[in-house]
Amino acid sequence: MMDMYIHYKALPAGKDLQDVVGELNEVLEDHGAVCGGEAGRIDLSLEDETMNPKYAQMAVKAYLQRAGFAKDTMVEIGGMEIGVYE
Repeated sequence: MMDMYIHYKALPAGKDLQDVVGELNEVLEDHGAVCGGEAGRIDLSLEDETMNPKYAQMAVKAYLQRAGFAKDTMVEIGGMEIGVYE
């Protein structure tokens, strides 16, 4: 298992946390799931045995862009933070 974190300041207009969690779980399918979080952070657990975590990272970033997260949203994996639009 590998952890991935989404750091955000605000959710996209028209979405609540429950919407985002459900949509992220759909994006990750059998390769991971939302496993918790706190204010401003969503925690994901990835099944790194079945897929390269880069693919999950790209899928999550693509979802965050489509959903309209702000440009200051960051994805953290393996201790490195990457901007959603980088």
